[in-house]
Amino acid sequence: TSEFSLESKSMTEHDSASVIVSRSKKYNINNNNPHFSQSYPRKVMKQIASFKRNEKIDKKQPATPTRAPSKKKTATYAPTTVRRLNRVQYFKHKELKNYNFWKTNYPDPVPPLPKDEDVNPSTGEELPPIIAYVTTLTKCAPSNMDYLDGAAVLLHSIRRNSYGWAPMQQQLKENQQREREQTTNHNLSNNFNPKSWPNYGGNGGRYRYRAYVILNPDASPKNEANKDNNSGDCAKILENMGYTVLHRPPLVPLYEIPPSNELAATNNTYYDELQKSGYVGEQRSIYGPLSRPHDERPDLLSYNMLNDGCCGYDELLKLHVYGMVEHGLAVHLDFDSLLLRPMDDLFDVMLGKHSSDGKSVPNLPIAKGPKTKKPDFSKPIHAAFTRDYNSVKDPCPDAPVGIQGGFLVVKPSLEVLDRFKTILRRGEFLLDPRKGWGGKFGGFYGDMTF
Repeated sequence: TSEFSLESKSMTEHDSASVIVSRSKKYNINNNNPHFSQSYPRKVMKQIASFKRNEKIDKKQPATPTRAPSKKKTATYAPTTVRRLNRVQYFKHKELKNYNFWKTNYPDPVPPLPKDEDVNPSTGEELPPIIAYVTTLTKCAPSNMDYLDGAAVLLHSIRRNSYGWAPMQQQLKENQQREREQTTNHNLSNNFNPKSWPNYGGNGGRYRYRAYVILNPDASPKNEANKDNNSGDCAKILENMGYTVLHRPPLVPLYEIPPSNELAATNNTYYDELQKSGYVGEQRSIYGPLSRPHDERPDLLSYNMLNDGCCGYDELLKLHVYGMVEHGLAVHLDFDSLLLRPMDDLFDVMLGKHSSDGKSVPNLPIAKGPKTKKPDFSKPIHAAFTRDYNSVKDPCPDAPVGIQGGFLVVKPSLEVLDRFKTILRRGEFLLDPRKGWGGKFGGFYGDMTF
């Protein structure tokens, strides 16, 4: 008699081969059965036990299946759980709620700039161009406004590195001279030491500035939904600091916007224009290498863009810097950044003022990174940026590297802004394998948004 690890709820002497192999119990096998005349391996026993599996088994004691039934391969995105489905519906409802803001509001126009022919009344010299410094506020938590300190520091650093700001050394000299003129004591101690002051920051610059903050409806004081939770307080504080507030919608709606029935009552046609502008992925091609795979849900890209990177889809509000066409140049900076010295040399190159003939090579320091290409200064420079090497997922020499969204210098252009909107409407982002936008730009942290 050989011993095997067996489990059977209805085992007889004549049908000992209909058992199912397990590790739970031990039974003695009749050695008269030729199948059990020797110790078979466990794998062979499983095959022997399956010979009579198709015979009738007592209904009161059904046999336990050896494995779970195989499942068919599901699509790349299928909200099979109630939790995920509710999550999708929640974000759709939230996005559509934000779009209701535009039923009664329009995007804010950029305030008129002083005329270019204006001159400095004290010196008679022509005033330099005004650079637009732009930052973005997507939400406001009244319980935590610490980041507003960063906004104040950023604005002060912009002032100190722009036209009209007197260097700290000059301010101290002027104050001491004023004190000497107002007092008869000419033996005031002069403790001014230029070496004790920082080398950068506060020396002024050759370009004027104007600071803007782009607002999402979630952080707008005009939004009726924010009055109960005071989410519009941050924008009011920024405005008091000196920022000009600009309300802007998303470049392209993330989801399809239903037509409004209140247009006749509100007399506002902008919501209707926003609804007709399309949404992310609406114009994606059906055929070709950039088409959506048949097993990918149409709203997969929108769902993933909601929380992509640091700030999700709201991160693309930064591209509204291309709409600041009233300015020759626009700079986007995050609240957690500041200027240490003027960027006049960069502004000169982008505005074509670095040389009289426009052909000489400027002395402009360019960072030398793995992906850096030497710029051709004989051609117009339309944008300056830094690469974010921290966004690399799998570090290697050929790894794709993203663009740092916290710093951009661009020549505003409505044509370029429309091109970005077209890219979003087409939604040609390859997810599997993850090759990104147009199959060329992706594969790093935050590749869906910035």
